Amino acid sequence: MQFRSSETERDADYAALVVGMVFVWGVCDGVSTLLAASLVGVEFETNPIVRALLSTPALALGVKLAAAVLAGLVALAGERFVRTVPGWRWFFFVLIGLGTVVTGLNLGVAIGAL
Repeated sequence: MQFRSSETERDADYAALVVGMVFVWGVCDGVSTLLAASLVGVEFETNPIVRALLSTPALALGVKLAAAVLAGLVALAGERFVRTVPGWRWFFFVLIGLGTVVTGLNLGVAIGAL
């Protein structure tokens, strides 16, 4: 039987939060943005950079995914520092929550267009 130290479990917890952040902001936000834009038009996208990229949907999704993965890699590289900041878990919870809200808004726009 193998025992995990509390340090190993905290590392897994940190990695899970980073993966959650990358998934919500890269995959969920990216796909829901493409869905909403395809149903209501790209002119309703408020971010001018994303609006410009939406003329090539695969590129728009790729850029959103790349940005989220880059943020995740930076978060993983800075884990030792981030974990010294009080409330660092809440920071990730808020980021994941905001990404979920943005995804919900995008889906709401898409559903409203149906």
